[in-house]
Amino acid sequence: MPSNLRIKFRRQRMLIDLSWATALKSLACMALTLAAAFVPIPGLENSGPRICFVIFVTAAVLWVTELIPAYATSIMVIVLCVYLLGRPEGPLNLQRSGEQSWEMFLNPIASPVLALFFGSFILAIGATKHGFDVRLARAFITPFGKRPKMLLMGVIGTTALFSMFMSNTATTAMMIAIAGPLFQQLGGGRDGLKKMLVLAIPFSASIGGLGTIIGTPPNAVAASVLHHLGSQYEVTFLKWMMIGVPVVIVLLFALWVILLLVFRPRPEPVEIQFPELLEVTPELATVVLTFTVTILMWLTQPLHDIPSAVVALLPIAVFSAFGIIDAGDLKRLDWDILILVAGGLTLGVAMSASGLSEIIVRRIPFETLPRLLIITSIMIVGLILSNFMSNAAASNLIIPIVCSISALETRLGALAVAFACSLAMSLPISTPPNAIAFATRAVTTQEMAKYGTLVSVIGLIVLLTVFFTLGDVISAF
Repeated sequence: MPSNLRIKFRRQRMLIDLSWATALKSLACMALTLAAAFVPIPGLENSGPRICFVIFVTAAVLWVTELIPAYATSIMVIVLCVYLLGRPEGPLNLQRSGEQSWEMFLNPIASPVLALFFGSFILAIGATKHGFDVRLARAFITPFGKRPKMLLMGVIGTTALFSMFMSNTATTAMMIAIAGPLFQQLGGGRDGLKKMLVLAIPFSASIGGLGTIIGTPPNAVAASVLHHLGSQYEVTFLKWMMIGVPVVIVLLFALWVILLLVFRPRPEPVEIQFPELLEVTPELATVVLTFTVTILMWLTQPLHDIPSAVVALLPIAVFSAFGIIDAGDLKRLDWDILILVAGGLTLGVAMSASGLSEIIVRRIPFETLPRLLIITSIMIVGLILSNFMSNAAASNLIIPIVCSISALETRLGALAVAFACSLAMSLPISTPPNAIAFATRAVTTQEMAKYGTLVSVIGLIVLLTVFFTLGDVISAF
């Protein structure tokens, strides 16, 4: 057979395989949606939770299978929530302080999380356009050498350290900007080295946040709940670090090993050839000053109490006013990622407002389970919910319930939920760091789901081992 005919035949066979795969995904999506709509499930007798459950299942299947683009699924979630849950005669027809019920599904479009994303994107564009990212990359990446193992260790360690004291989202945005020149050089080659490093940043940011009370929202929720329960349950900043930092070190080592085993990068050194440094210009000086002030304000948030999202508005204003970015730069922003995150936030609002999330939590008979099964159950529930709603909302829902379980020590339960909620990293919508890494286009939704779930499961096993073997020590700490 001539070579051109073989190539044509191979292409036709690939198209047939793709069409079959698409058909199977479509059938699976329809089957699961119908099951969610009609299968009798205790607690979903009311229309509100049932409709939200159908939206939840459909969105989860579409995000995982990528049957339609991820941002399209998010738009669908927002539209379905508005029309099915928030309509005037709908199940969530609530009048609260003059707010129509459908408005709460559109409010995430103006969420502070999206403002933080927008600011981080603008910061990265300004740094790249004027050569500041190359200078940062040389300063942070070069000291770890050129071998892939050490590069990975440097990226993981640096990201985790920053994420202990600044928001995980801001940390990821900063590290993606710093490593940008390296990612451009690696391209799609080098045995998935770029993919490995891109995934390492959001995963290590989420893990590193476990180390301090201010590292991630679930930690703050747990600390707040324990504080209100009484001084005998309270965990100080230092005590939290004495519990959290060793756990972080173990989890980061596990992450390093997992990524090396999964991607198996070649041991040969990576010839890092950074682009030529651009000359120092007034624009570059403005970028450096704005970048430095923004990072310092993110790092010192406990001192000035200015939210990270508000700080992220600084580079937007400065870069626009001084011509650092122009209309062309704005057109190149990853608007689809902002839509993707907005859809995830809307789904979390719907699960909370409809009562679906509380139904899921209360369906588990915690009081009748042994201690190990209670810890395992609450951590799995926290992990699953946090993949589809904000980990802050999930921890706010679960921790008060867990603290009321008499069969489980209060402090142990609160810490277990907080840590588990921060391990949710299976989808781009699971955490803002995941969405920022997804915006690099280096990984697909399916790849993030596969590797993120693997890291989450192994991290959960590590946490269960720690809490089961050292539970009495943590309780009495």
